[in-house]
Amino acid sequence: MPARDIELKIYNDYSTSPGVLLDDLSGEVTSLTWTTGLHGGFKRLTATVPMEASRIWLYLDREGFQGRHFKHVVVKERNETRWEGRLMKAGIEWSGRSLALQITALGYWSSMMDQRVTTVDYTGGSAATTDTIIKAMLTAKCPDINSDQTNINTAAGSRVLTLPVDTYAQDHIINTLAPLGDTSQNTYYFAIWEDRIPYYAVRNTTLNWETSLSELASGSLMQDANWLRNEADAFDGSTRSASAADSDSQAFYPDRDAVVSVAAGVVSTAATDARTRFINERKAPLQSSQFVISGEVTRLSEFGMPSSTKSAIRAGDVIRINDLVPVTTTSAQSGTSDNLRVFHILETTYDAIRDRVTIVPNRPPSTLSKILPRLGKIEPPS
Repeated sequence: MPARDIELKIYNDYSTSPGVLLDDLSGEVTSLTWTTGLHGGFKRLTATVPMEASRIWLYLDREGFQGRHFKHVVVKERNETRWEGRLMKAGIEWSGRSLALQITALGYWSSMMDQRVTTVDYTGGSAATTDTIIKAMLTAKCPDINSDQTNINTAAGSRVLTLPVDTYAQDHIINTLAPLGDTSQNTYYFAIWEDRIPYYAVRNTTLNWETSLSELASGSLMQDANWLRNEADAFDGSTRSASAADSDSQAFYPDRDAVVSVAAGVVSTAATDARTRFINERKAPLQSSQFVISGEVTRLSEFGMPSSTKSAIRAGDVIRINDLVPVTTTSAQSGTSDNLRVFHILETTYDAIRDRVTIVPNRPPSTLSKILPRLGKIEPPS
């Protein structure tokens, strides 16, 4: 049974109001986990639900019946949305005479791989900003994404001249646009959250959560120097930018250089911005940790919301472990990651049966090249 009063429901679609409920699996699941991540937002949900064969067959495609693939999946707790997406996989699991439904759902971020972007018609031409391009792609090729684009923030600076065709919006954002940041070298993340609303914003620096070592089931604190690069240039396949270096880093560590790959046709100033941001993020040994919280957490922001639960922690939040190391920096009092006790959350996995959340802060070494592949493939092997 899931922890507390978590609800898992399947609806016919997301647009009908009130929604047409197809099945209520609340209280029936024997396994239920979901993940969040950046980029993306709501990522993946899996569940196992014991039930009779006649009910399971309603989920499966068969002659004359469409099954429930692409139906709207929602998880709520105390009327707060914890996860939503589309049902993508359904099947039967059996052990002896016992049968169970197994489902896998993906967040609406996955719908950005439905339709290819063959042309990108955006205003601004060579002076277009990243947000302008993203909005145009969502409008033209992502019908399942909410048309509310007010949370797609402006990233200062002209970003691209041309974009590759026959590529999906999801690829464009991960591979071409988000790695460019803005003229202040800020890191931007894209996500689809509640009601399929898109967000594109600078990395959060508001402290959202705090906990202590006694509430952790397990974890590790690592600072990985394999990631460190303190000099770089940018290359779009034909033109190479000037090289830049961080002298403070080179005073402490060996000179380690890199080439930052950017898409062909990227505006030269955007390429140099990406190069500078790359160095800023890599000039010191970076966090490569993860930990599991099985005890209590405290939500510091959004006062007046229902009482805090671990299931509400998501990618993009910032969490502090109060007694991990002594407070030695002012950043430990804010939401700025210090690679020691304040962590920007990149990925979460919540297990509703065990009521525990696994947090991957900052950047996991084994997956960075998949998450931000255009930022230079120089990480150690997985």
